[in-house]
Amino acid sequence: MPVLYQEFEEFNRVCHVAGRVTAPDAELVVIRSAITLATQQDNCEKIYIFTDSMASARRAVDPSLHSGQGHSLAVYRTLAAWLAEDSSCTITFIQVPCKLEWSIHKEAHDYAKGLISPAGLWPAMSLDSVQKAITKHSQETWTRMFEDPSYKGHNFLHLEHLNGDALKPTYINGAVWLSPVGGNLSVAVRLLRCILNHAPIGSYYERFNIPEPLACECGFHRQDRDHILLSCNKHKRKANWRPHYLKDVIDFLEENPLAFSFRQPLGVG
Repeated sequence: MPVLYQEFEEFNRVCHVAGRVTAPDAELVVIRSAITLATQQDNCEKIYIFTDSMASARRAVDPSLHSGQGHSLAVYRTLAAWLAEDSSCTITFIQVPCKLEWSIHKEAHDYAKGLISPAGLWPAMSLDSVQKAITKHSQETWTRMFEDPSYKGHNFLHLEHLNGDALKPTYINGAVWLSPVGGNLSVAVRLLRCILNHAPIGSYYERFNIPEPLACECGFHRQDRDHILLSCNKHKRKANWRPHYLKDVIDFLEENPLAFSFRQPLGVG
């Protein structure tokens, strides 16, 4: 919903039903409407668009292929005609974060949020909104399947966030397990081996009948994941620690570069 001001006085506000779209899509519709209405005013030479989404502002003047290309092409056509009329005409986009609660911007924001419009039987949907719905469904399905031991495997190491919530699969920000590792490839590889229990250790050799020693280098008769994490005297660990939290396991691997690694003359893998 654009609210238009001229000489600091509101002179128009228009409501549009964008359909079932994402927030950036809706913002793009508002920007298009604002530009269209502003350019129709007599003697309009300067336009200032205040928005909390500069990504939508950039998309508004981007005619290339994207989810809201139709709106962008309309903006492009409107601005091309308006700017051609007078070389002194300018348009400026200004970012106004919602948290500032600037009175004019907040009034428009609150008014738009207060409008309740049914989507209808066949609501308009943007490509981004379709992709978001598909992603949400896939994420929910993935999380539900992950709760089944037969899907993730009985040897999977259950870990928690520091707040105690169980780690669940996600695609956001580099996913859950690897993103905290950063760019440390050695730790990332060994973390996966530890979590999946697919590592060059005695219990793995025993399970898959691999002719390698089952005993640990510390002398313990059977080297397995719990032994490495909890009791092997070849590795350093904090007092009374338990592998409950992802961060603690990563700290353990960083402090013990040989844990869950192949022994090699020139380094660890």
